[in-house]
Amino acid sequence: MKKKANIKISDERHCKELESLGSIFIPIMNGAFDAKDFIEADVILKWEDIVGSEISSFSTPVKVKFNPKTDERVIHIEVPVGGFALELQHREIYLLDKINSYFGYKAIHKLLISQNANMRIKKIKTSKKKPILEESDKNYLLELSDGINSDELKEILIKLGENVISSKKENT
Repeated sequence: MKKKANIKISDERHCKELESLGSIFIPIMNGAFDAKDFIEADVILKWEDIVGSEISSFSTPVKVKFNPKTDERVIHIEVPVGGFALELQHREIYLLDKINSYFGYKAIHKLLISQNANMRIKKIKTSKKKPILEESDKNYLLELSDGINSDELKEILIKLGENVISSKKENT
């Protein structure tokens, strides 16, 4: 059985002019911040990680508003003028699932989408590296595709094989 340490802290002030920063700061912070208050910051800062590069390329979260009456949060998202608002509207359930699975609970309840004429689409970062294969790998793929009569199908299957072999080599 563990014994609790008896630490006695004197209530007497040793220096009458100075006061502990913790005695002032901690009560203020306990009342000011709740774990739910960090949702807006997380959503805005980690938007691409949450929804993916495709959706984040044409959408930007602006703010998260909390309605205390309904205990719900609405995320305000801006998109460029065009069909992007309609696209997000169709993906609303998917986006809410992505956001809420990121937090582990139902943090956001609705999307509010607005169009911004000055907003531009961001380029999606893609890496299209040409697969680097050894001669033995190239010969193996040519042997496998030797019996295929269609040149188009043969070329597609060889490219697929190159990508599969090069991705396996990158992962090992």
